[in-house]
Amino acid sequence: MPEKINGKELAGYQKKSFALPYNGGEIWFEHLDGIFGFEELVLEKLSRDVEHFTKPSAYAYVCFVFDETEVTEKIIEAVKTAVCGRGKRFLKIAFVGLDRQKVRKFKKDLAGNGFETGFLKGLRTRKSGFWQSRFFIKFCRKNGFPLDKTAIFYYNV
Repeated sequence: MPEKINGKELAGYQKKSFALPYNGGEIWFEHLDGIFGFEELVLEKLSRDVEHFTKPSAYAYVCFVFDETEVTEKIIEAVKTAVCGRGKRFLKIAFVGLDRQKVRKFKKDLAGNGFETGFLKGLRTRKSGFWQSRFFIKFCRKNGFPLDKTAIFYYNV
């Protein structure tokens, strides 16, 4: 008989969210990836981290990473509440790892809230040369991100 999985031992749950320097400010990367179908753990992790990126003096850019996580209606509602219901003004919010249906849902739910949204298939880091990537340049131009060397992600087609 297979062993029951303890979601709190998953690497995705234990991975810390963090901020990285970007264009004179910072991008908050909210890592909710690799938690699979453990909805309650995703909600717990989001509620634990929401204070970091919603303070008035906090980050204007946020990237939610959902690779290998089943995004449910409760999770969508929690993200919407976190970014729209706390009085924090964001400039841009990116989402990574969503299927087309979830992308449409987020676009619909977050439209008209005063910030831009972007949707990526995946994040990759590279040690050198990533910013010359035509995909990275195309993504930055399309989404209004300035091209600078402190950004660490590029559009993964």
